[in-house]
Amino acid sequence: MTEQKPRKRRSPREARSLIVAAARASLLEGAGDLEMAEVARRAGVSEGLAYYHFGNKSGLLNAVVRDFYERLDEAVLAIPYEGASWKEREKARTYEFVRLMYEDPVAPLVVDVVRADPAFAAEESERRRRLNLLGARNIAAAQKAGDIDKAQDPALLVAMILGGVTAGVSHALRAKPPMPLASAQEEIWSYVERAAGIAHG
Repeated sequence: MTEQKPRKRRSPREARSLIVAAARASLLEGAGDLEMAEVARRAGVSEGLAYYHFGNKSGLLNAVVRDFYERLDEAVLAIPYEGASWKEREKARTYEFVRLMYEDPVAPLVVDVVRADPAFAAEESERRRRLNLLGARNIAAAQKAGDIDKAQDPALLVAMILGGVTAGVSHALRAKPPMPLASAQEEIWSYVERAAGIAHG
């Protein structure tokens, strides 16, 4: 009789991380779809543990989306970029945001397939609310420094900018073939300049 090897004990945090990473890989192979059993097998955990941590497939997909946005926000949106003006700082931020969206293979699935699930509506709404608050403060500071016209409402302006940038990246990634990275960066930043009412260049 063959003796089974004992399953390796992992902390809950480690197990969740392994399952999310496995789900991300399964999504890429399955063009936006996954099965809990396959994800558990890939992560080296029981299917029951995957259900325990995430509840169901929608919960696991939500975790992948959350992980993607947390990594993106930490790498781009939460960083105080250097520059003498709002324009210099935000141009660098916009270019980096577009670059990371292009280089992360999960991004097209998040903007096209995964986010279409209504289960993500509440989380998406809360994330937009947080980003709009941060962005409005950013715009208000730029207005105080004289970089942006004070007549513009900061909350409205940042909502339009963030919405337009997100839609622009989504379109650029969906194009067949995808728009070249440099072209996407330039055109999306040009939109931000026009929306903010600052000179192009």
